[in-house]
Amino acid sequence: MYSERERRFVSNARVARLATVDRDGRPHVVPICFALVGDRLVSPIDEKPKSVDADALTRVRNVRHDPRAAVVVDRYSDDWSRLGWVQIRGEASIREPRDSTFASAVSSLRTKYPQYDDHRLEDRPLVVLDPRTVVSWGNLRPSSNDRNRR
Repeated sequence: MYSERERRFVSNARVARLATVDRDGRPHVVPICFALVGDRLVSPIDEKPKSVDADALTRVRNVRHDPRAAVVVDRYSDDWSRLGWVQIRGEASIREPRDSTFASAVSSLRTKYPQYDDHRLEDRPLVVLDPRTVVSWGNLRPSSNDRNRR
């Protein structure tokens, strides 16, 4: 599914953008934290302050209505020789804590983001993207910022 360069680029990235489609066919894009678990991309509905319950979030409603989704992981630099991105298109779902994939997803997210150490991710839903197509462009080589991660 992913080339080795794409997998490394996505795994080292700290933020991505999730695009979903609402009931009227309009796109909705939000920045997300995420991790790869196998080929699946997982993103928590975390505890950061939100004005609505998890089920009322636009991305959750959209995925429940229409599972088509895409994630873009990109790197911008004023040095344009460093530009690169990976787009992952596929089918998204909302997974509840009782799902069998939950433990590995939560572990992967906590390994990548120390900020999640004191969050109750195991009690909250996850967005899971099963990739169908992965495309990339540009410079996917690791940057110096990709080193020294937890």
